[in-house]
Amino acid sequence: MMTGDYRAQQLELQLPHQIDDALTEKSIIYIPLGAIEYHGLHLPIGLDSLTSHGLCLRTAKQVGGLVMPPLYYGMTGSIGHHPWTILVEDEAEFNALIRTTLNRLEDFNVEQAVIFTGHFGRRQLAALDLLQEEWRMENHTMKLTCLSMNRCAEAELKGDHGALFETSLLAQLHPDLVQLDRLPDINQHPAADPDGDSWGIHRRDPDNVLFGILGDDPRAYDPLQGAKLLETLLDWLVSEVNSST
Repeated sequence: MMTGDYRAQQLELQLPHQIDDALTEKSIIYIPLGAIEYHGLHLPIGLDSLTSHGLCLRTAKQVGGLVMPPLYYGMTGSIGHHPWTILVEDEAEFNALIRTTLNRLEDFNVEQAVIFTGHFGRRQLAALDLLQEEWRMENHTMKLTCLSMNRCAEAELKGDHGALFETSLLAQLHPDLVQLDRLPDINQHPAADPDGDSWGIHRRDPDNVLFGILGDDPRAYDPLQGAKLLETLLDWLVSEVNSST
């Protein structure tokens, strides 16, 4: 269960009059993006959407606006062959879904949409960057801001895949969904990365102790470091949204 009460920020839970009231105060709709991906034995496959949704809800509570249900489909990357990974292969398909959402929000006279992705594969980031540029060049009444979780320069931990960054963040948002004891004991089975490369191709080997995990060993999770990461990301996201309105 996610920590905190954010029901008032969840668009799908509001009656029409409640939506009108919320958007009268602050006309922003947040669109959290993620993916369905294998993140190791210790994390849920919907992690990217869970983290982006959690941060959007907290931002909306501070700044105002409402948060759409997270999108659980992201664009493919180099790990598309991993277990329980279902990604969009066609860029046009991805763009069509996002465009349809944005166009309808504009029809409802929403003043600003904020797309925030917790899935930061290169193809998805490139598609969102292009979308933001095109939207600004087109004749729209609604502003669009596209942000990605891995682009917070202030964060001491850097974006990864199922490793220390994503494990630490999800542990703050949904502590019940992180099960580090599913991974082998770090003392008996250290990562043993060749040349210290935690992003190497060896991590794509199903026999590797950290199969499907790219980045620093998540078994080094420190709750204090995780709390600082959440605070840093939230402060950054709030600042980015405020500066774009």
